This record gives sequence, structure tokens and C-alpha cells, in this order.
Amino acid sequence: MAISSLRALDATVTQPYQVYNWINKMGQKLYYYQAPTGFPDKGQYWINTGALLNRMNFGLALTSNRIPGVKVDLAALNHHREPESSAAALLTYGKLIMPERDLSKSVERLTPMLNDPELANKIDDAAEKSTPKTGIDNADSDMISSMTESNGSKKNYKQKYNQTRSNSFGDNTMLAQVVGVIIGSPEFQRR
Repeated sequence: MAISSLRALDATVTQPYQVYNWINKMGQKLYYYQAPTGFPDKGQYWINTGALLNRMNFGLALTSNRIPGVKVDLAALNHHREPESSAAALLTYGKLIMPERDLSKSVERLTPMLNDPELANKIDDAAEKSTPKTGIDNADSDMISSMTESNGSKKNYKQKYNQTRSNSFGDNTMLAQVVGVIIGSPEFQRR
């Protein structure tokens, strides 16, 4: 699921360790399955409430560029054409990410999640819980250094870092939420 998400979104991965951490958090530690065939693809082996929540959190963190060392340009996937609404984005990006699917049922199931006013806060909480304090990539580290040196204080560097980071990738929150919900949904995972 993690690797297919990166491929589907044409992600640029400069530090794969954070993806490895997410895979562990989702319950499938590399080389931990006893059989040499690897973890089964059947849902009965991994589906539980915690695993589904972690997969949704992974999708949301990935699409909002909250995983250090992984960059996603959602606008480029749609040739920089911005959808008019979250419903239009769900349909457009659903077709881009899952082209072989009939999306009518997926849209029906996923639309209520997009109307959750706390979704952005849930993304931030999930990303913060899963990212170690030392998990900042070199480019982001340089940006933090320049911000802290310019004002001589590290007091509000995290807030400035997050603001600068979100502005620099050109993603808007609505689009990141929509695509994150698609990636984290069971519909994507049934691919």
C-alpha cells in the first residue's frame, strides 16, 4: 500500500526511512512475517481498526507533504488544473489514481469524510506522532537554519517551518485532504 501510494502519486523520495517507519506503524514490519512469501494480501490478516486508521493517517500525511524526505506535487498529477470543489477533486483524482474503477460507490463512501471539519487537525496529529524529532531532511534542515539565524531565535521556528513548507509545495489543504482520503481508503487498497 505504501509503495503503490508513492507510485500512484509520482512521489519524490529522498529519504525512504520515514516510509519504512510508516510501514512498521501500519503493522507490516519488513522481514517480520515468518513465511518466506511475505505478508498475505488478504485483508483478514491485517484489517483491524488500528491498521485502517494508520493507513488513513499515512494517506493524509503523504498527500499533505508531512512525511520528511517525501514530496508529492498533487497539482502536477492533474496538469495544474484545480478542481472546483472537494467533490470534483474526489472524482478527478479518483479517476487519476484508480483509473480502472467504477468510482460511484467510492465517491458515496468517501464524501462524508471530506466534510469533517477536524480532518486537518487529525493530519497534523498523525504526522507529529509518527515523525521522530530528527526526521527532517537536508533541504528542510537548511531552511530551518536560515529562518532561525535570520531572527536570532529558535522560538517560533516550527510554526515558520510549517508555514514556509506548505507554501513552497503549492498544495492546498482541501486537495491534500481529498487525495489523502482516497489513498487511505479501502477502495485504493483493493487495487
